[in-house]
Amino acid sequence: MRVKCLVNDGFGFSEKTIKNMGNTQQATMLLKVGEVYTVYGQMIYKDVLQYLVIGTDENLPTWYPAELFEVVQPLKYYEEYYAYGKDVLISAIWGFKELVLQDNYIYDLVEREIDAVRIFLKRKKEIDEFERA
Repeated sequence: MRVKCLVNDGFGFSEKTIKNMGNTQQATMLLKVGEVYTVYGQMIYKDVLQYLVIGTDENLPTWYPAELFEVVQPLKYYEEYYAYGKDVLISAIWGFKELVLQDNYIYDLVEREIDAVRIFLKRKKEIDEFERA
C-alpha cells in the first residue's frame, strides 16, 4: 500500500489524536507534503490508526497517524498478517509476520534493536519488490 502525505504538522491531527497520542498542533513530522510513501505496517494504537513508513531523511521506519495521508495505491503486500487485541495499547495490528506475531518485536523496532532492524530491512526489501511489480 502506498500513501501520499497531505500534511506534515500537527494541524493535520484530529482532536482524538492530539489527546490520545500527546501530540500538539506545533508538532512537525519528517514527512514531505505531496511525497508518496510505502506502508510497511498498520496499527491501531490508543484508538488512532497509524502507518509504519520511512519518512523523508529517515533510514528506518516510524509510526505516523494515518490522518496525515491519503491512500493512493490500496494494494496490500500479499503476505500480510493481522492480530486483534495485540496488547493493552495496541488494539489491532497488521503487516509482515514478525511485526504481528513476534512478541515485543514492535517495541524492539521502535527502540532500534539490531535484530529487529535486520528483520525489518529484510521485509522492507520484499515489500518494496512487491510494490514495484
